[in-house]
Formats: sequence, structure tokens, C-alpha cells
Amino acid sequence: MSYVRSRFYNYVYVPFRDGRFDDALNGASRYSTRQTSAGFRRVYDALIKTLDVVKRGVEDKFRLQLQLARLDITIEYQKNRGVLDQDLADGIKAALAEIRRSLGTENAKRLAEALELALNSVLAYQIVLQRKKKDEEEWL
Repeated sequence: MSYVRSRFYNYVYVPFRDGRFDDALNGASRYSTRQTSAGFRRVYDALIKTLDVVKRGVEDKFRLQLQLARLDITIEYQKNRGVLDQDLADGIKAALAEIRRSLGTENAKRLAEALELALNSVLAYQIVLQRKKKDEEEWL
């Protein structure tokens, strides 16, 4: 596997993928992003729905590859519009590429689970925290 220039990929997703959960949670808590919750929400729901299909092991590999390709295009579009943080987008796209290459194997399910954990951890540790801090600042 080649090196991906994404902090999200290397410090959050890869440790989840490799079963190093303490490292992954630590990486998520230290991950720095300017991603807003509204921008993240634009791709999060589609990502989770697709990852759920991968985890169920649906037999129609072509349809699933098509769905993953559409997600990749959507993520690139949102990144180029400035809605999705570049580092986060690049990391998600790299993880989706791993999943696409592994479709039809048990490994695809494990990779989908790792990406879902990585997304949820960044959402919990960073994006929601930023929104909370912003709300607190508005009250001051």
C-alpha cells in the first residue's frame, strides 16, 4: 500500500483498519480539521449508507463499485467547493479505494467498519467539539 498524504488516513483510519484502537482514538482526538458539521453532513449520510451495504456483504459487486465511485466523485466535488476539508476528503477517498479493491472479500467488510469508526470518531472528537466551542463563544 502506498503512502497517502492525509493525516486522517494515516493517524485515524489506518490504526482502526489495523486494529490499533487506542492509537486510532488518540489520533482522532488529536486530529485537527476546519471541517464544519454542516459540510461533513453533506457526505456523511451517503458514506454511512454505502458502508452499511458493504458490511452486509451484498452480492452485486458492480452496483456497489458504482456506488463507491459516485461517492468518490461527490467527495471530490465537495472538496473542490471548499465544503469538505481537503485532508479529510483525501483520506476518505483513499479508504474508499481500498474498499473498492477489496469488494467481494471479508476484508471489505473490515475496511468498511474501520472507515465508519474513523468517521464517527472524527465527528465525535473534533467536529462536534468545534461546534460546541463556537456556541460557547457566541454566549460570551
